[in-house]
Amino acid sequence: MSVEIRAATDDDVETVVDVAEASWYAAYGGFLSPETIARGLETSYDPDLVAAGIAHDDIAFFVAEADGDVVGFASAEQTWADEVELHTLYVHPDWWGEGAGQALLDRVREWADGVGVDRIACAVLAENEVAVGFFEAAGFVRGREASGEIGGERHPEYEFELPL
Repeated sequence: MSVEIRAATDDDVETVVDVAEASWYAAYGGFLSPETIARGLETSYDPDLVAAGIAHDDIAFFVAEADGDVVGFASAEQTWADEVELHTLYVHPDWWGEGAGQALLDRVREWADGVGVDRIACAVLAENEVAVGFFEAAGFVRGREASGEIGGERHPEYEFELPL
């Protein structure tokens, strides 16, 4: 099945929130409590916050669409003169392994090339085996271990970088 990537619009807010929720429970459910996931989603995927991200001029926000349904999303921002930070890349678990994540990453990379940076950086929870495997397979290089906050709790994460 074909996946189309397009810029996100205000009409996508609810679906982005739904995809985030399904993705978080599937990817984080083995190492975060349901309560921690719920708190993290409440903070990170408040519909007003998602709408603000979509509307923000400095943030590239894309959705993956298949048969008229949004099945994934990605957002990125140029945070340094030579770097784009990939803030989000999530695909509904029903679509894992179907190419939607790679298509979103390809679109972010195309955008990053267009703004003239040398690399794309992101952070991934260390225990998120799905994401760690995805980014390593996509050519990202694992850097130092850091710490990230989800739902008020600190968790180890890896910093990844993709040279362009």
